[in-house]
This record gives sequence, structure tokens and C-alpha cells, in this order.
Amino acid sequence: MRARLAALALVLATAACQAAPEAKEAEVDLEAGRAELVAHLSEHGALTTVDVRLVDEATTGRQVRIEAGTSAAPAERTEVLDELARAGWHTSAFVPTEVRVSLVASDGATLDARDLGFARRGADAAALFDRYGPPAADESWRP
Repeated sequence: MRARLAALALVLATAACQAAPEAKEAEVDLEAGRAELVAHLSEHGALTTVDVRLVDEATTGRQVRIEAGTSAAPAERTEVLDELARAGWHTSAFVPTEVRVSLVASDGATLDARDLGFARRGADAAALFDRYGPPAADESWRP
């Protein structure tokens, strides 16, 4: 009797899995998201160069990597860096697991997320949420 019940349970479970396949996440257009972010950041007058990479990999997660050059005065650089991090967090491509920003000034000084008070060179999603609120890609997202 137990063997029959176990076999029936297996058949029902298999049928249920086939009848309701897992929903697949929508494909992310990384190039469109990158182009949108580059266009937005290129409007910033204090930036001299902008390089944006969106990464969506199983091993690294969903990362936004922004490297930029600036002509901003030393007193303004942290504000420019903050705008880069905010823009990376609010990308419409996906909810990032990490935003890694690097700002190189014309005098060679380099700033990264640690200069904004984040624990690492790459700011994680929970810390970004605390600083900038919900991401633009999913306003209902919470850490």
C-alpha cells in the first residue's frame, strides 16, 4: 500500500511540475541599459569620460560598473561620485546586486564607493537601498 501511495505521489508531483513550469525572468537588454546610462551620465558637465558596463552573470550577480573621469574641483568630487552611484543603482535594466563606481580626477586622484561611506569598493544592494531608496527597475524591491 505504501509503495502505491509513494508512486502516486511521484506521478502527481511530476504532473504538477510539468503543468506549471517555473516562470522565466524576462531577458535583460544589457546593451540598451548601458546606452541609456551612458547617455544620462554624458549630460553631466563635470565628467570628461564615462565607461559603463552592466554585468548579469551567475557568478558575479547583476553589477553596474561605472568608471568616469572628471574635471571637478576637489570639493565637488564626492558629489559627482555620489551621482554616479545613484545613477548606477537606478538603472532601468535590472536591480543591481552591486554598483561599483570609480572616479578619476584630472590630477590623478581616484575615488570609489568607500569615499561615499560604503564598506567596499562595490556598494551592495542593501546599502544602496538604505542610501537611495528603491531601485528604478523595481520600486517594490526590498533587501
